[in-house]
Amino acid sequence: METHLDIDEIRSRIPGLKHCSYLNMSYGPKPTPVTDEVVRMARFIEEYATLSKEVMEEIERVYEGARVDVARLLGASTDEIALTRHVSEGINIVATGIDWEPGDEVIVTDEEHPAGSLPWMNLAQRRGIVVKQLPLAPYETEGIVERLDELITPRTKLLCLSHVSTRTGFVLPSREVADTAHKHGVPVLLDGAHAVGLIPVDVKALGCDFYSGCGHKWLLAPQGTGFLYVDADKLDDLQITWIGASSAPTWDPDTYEFEALTTAAKFEFGTRDKAVFSSLSTAIAMAEEVGIDNIARRSWELADHLRRRLTDVPGFTLRTPMDPVRSTGISAFDIGINGRDLTERLWEEHRILVSGREDELRVSIPYFALEEEVDKLVDVLASLDGE
Repeated sequence: METHLDIDEIRSRIPGLKHCSYLNMSYGPKPTPVTDEVVRMARFIEEYATLSKEVMEEIERVYEGARVDVARLLGASTDEIALTRHVSEGINIVATGIDWEPGDEVIVTDEEHPAGSLPWMNLAQRRGIVVKQLPLAPYETEGIVERLDELITPRTKLLCLSHVSTRTGFVLPSREVADTAHKHGVPVLLDGAHAVGLIPVDVKALGCDFYSGCGHKWLLAPQGTGFLYVDADKLDDLQITWIGASSAPTWDPDTYEFEALTTAAKFEFGTRDKAVFSSLSTAIAMAEEVGIDNIARRSWELADHLRRRLTDVPGFTLRTPMDPVRSTGISAFDIGINGRDLTERLWEEHRILVSGREDELRVSIPYFALEEEVDKLVDVLASLDGE
């Protein structure tokens, strides 16, 4: 490994790593400082009572502080950030904020998570929209752009694509895709579930109109810490579907008139655990302390080591591109056997956490993993050959 970080010190802050090889970042392990912040807020609320001035002011401080931290992390302004519970909420806010007519089209890829597909399937059933699929393989920018250009029609209203594929770890050529879509007047929503905290994210450089992310994967924050970026130019275009008291502080119960916020915070509705967002700020601070570039580089180096070793094992066919610009710490392999069964066996017999589905194996390697953990996985998989 070429990236030099004090991995032992970093791992000492993540106690769960003592008990397993953590190579499945569907949910990130929780560092002690992040958990300590969750506990601090819970004890503060317990000590001073939920509705006390001290508690209400502290909750608002950490909540708005998290908005500032997310905006900085994404290269956005605070007015462009809505705090959500997860990626799914952000995608649904965009999906239901558009006026759809029967026959209108949305384009997704053939490697989307259910959260990036089901909202459109639902709208297809309810509103009669058409869901079109953009194939990503063979993962060449020119080919993807050409296929996209052919898919877009005058009825296309949105692109919803993963910044980093949940299936293969492929990094979408987001700028080229956004430029192609915008040429036709089509806005772009990126699913950043497997990008934020793994690779640098600059929403302005990506050219997207919307970006939905979460803290509970690569940022190592608790569940319930999501966020949605809405470009300032789209704030007036995206309609509010769910609304609550915090969305529209000015309203008249007699005339039924109201004025919603003019920022992305207008998409935040209902009672939610605002206090948990203090731990998102802690998680972001940890990631920034290490350096997102360093995280991306070391995670990729570990994954590259895995890919080069495992492709020599009979029965494992790499699906992820080797190009360092278009690949990440996530690797996918066709394995010819049931991936879920293999995943269960790896856990029960070796305490190795990976992800499997049908005849695929996905290994998502965080930057704090050890090279010997990767080697152990390869050795175990190689020993299964012929069984």
